[in-house]
Amino acid sequence: MLNSFSNIILIMNRRDFLKIVSLFALSPKRVYAQKSKAREAIVIGAGIIGSSIAYELSKRGVKVTLIDKKAPGSACSGSSFSWINATYPKKPYSYNLFSQLGINAFHLLQKELSLNIKWNGSLEWSPKLEDQKKLIESVNELQSYPRYSPTSLIGHRKANKLEPHINFKSNENIVYSRADGAIDPKDAISKMIDAIKKNGGSVLYPCKFEKIVETNDSYSTVKTSMGILKSEKIIFCNGIDIDNSFNISFLKNPRPGVIIKTKPHKNLLNSVVYGPKVHAHQQSNGQLIIGEQITAPIKENSKDHLKRINTHFKNMVKGASDLRPSEVLIGWRPIPKDDLPIIGRFKNKSLYIAVMHSGISLAAIVGNLVSQEIVDEVDSLLLNDFRPSRFF
Repeated sequence: MLNSFSNIILIMNRRDFLKIVSLFALSPKRVYAQKSKAREAIVIGAGIIGSSIAYELSKRGVKVTLIDKKAPGSACSGSSFSWINATYPKKPYSYNLFSQLGINAFHLLQKELSLNIKWNGSLEWSPKLEDQKKLIESVNELQSYPRYSPTSLIGHRKANKLEPHINFKSNENIVYSRADGAIDPKDAISKMIDAIKKNGGSVLYPCKFEKIVETNDSYSTVKTSMGILKSEKIIFCNGIDIDNSFNISFLKNPRPGVIIKTKPHKNLLNSVVYGPKVHAHQQSNGQLIIGEQITAPIKENSKDHLKRINTHFKNMVKGASDLRPSEVLIGWRPIPKDDLPIIGRFKNKSLYIAVMHSGISLAAIVGNLVSQEIVDEVDSLLLNDFRPSRFF
């Protein structure tokens, strides 16, 4: 089903649609000259979502305190595959459109903070005919949307021009998503935090949230490992800890994923490749980032993970040598029960939640819209389908 915002988009022409997108292109002085209604805020969780929200709030003149139980980027963001996309699995349309705008927002944020993002698209394929049919159906569904990220099916010859080292075999049904990117999330978080501090904010870690002490429309008080903190607005971006924070079941059981980060390597990959068994991309410093399609067998140790993924990677990449890992990471992914983001106020005006599985893809747009909702006390139509209230 389409929400009210999506219905508006259905009857929009291209010019009107681009007006919405152009909101992100307004100069900081024009956007942030308005007087802020919120004077202070605490953001719990310094992953890419929390850091983005704290950064955008600090630009609006809000005195921000960003806290993390370990260190910025130490949880899921730091061990993610770091793929920015609006591909076919993101549905319904309201979610896909939100992700499309997320890509636009990241282009602007990249210019603002000199973020390390490679915009070379993605390629996805499967050797099984049954899976290829499902991919074709998914692409057809995506292309039925009023607006969609540029996506097409290409054959192995064209794909090999884009990725000469990949073994596509004779596959003629490869999904090419041209607008996708890959980010260095720790670099992004670091640059956001530098800007937060420059804007007068503070970052506290290790500082573990323990419980909500008091909450009403005017302020909330929380207990942390560093003492009691009080603020007009408290935004929870603490991933898999969100259920315990509110004693409400928002999430499915967290799912572990293995990520291998290698030492710098000669150039092998230009884009994000999502092939049989594993997916990979290569950052501008030569580091390979590799994940796998299955949920990580958590009883195995890092050597077992490396051996398994190394074999799959060498099967996918022509002439690849054994991987030289710098890190073998297990990331615990927060997955909402209905797979959609959870973004909005929690029962009163001083508590706010922003937790989602696609934090990498959505961080820039979420930071922008959440800061508007908090500072200007408005409700964004773009977020209507994602409110926490659907769980209580």
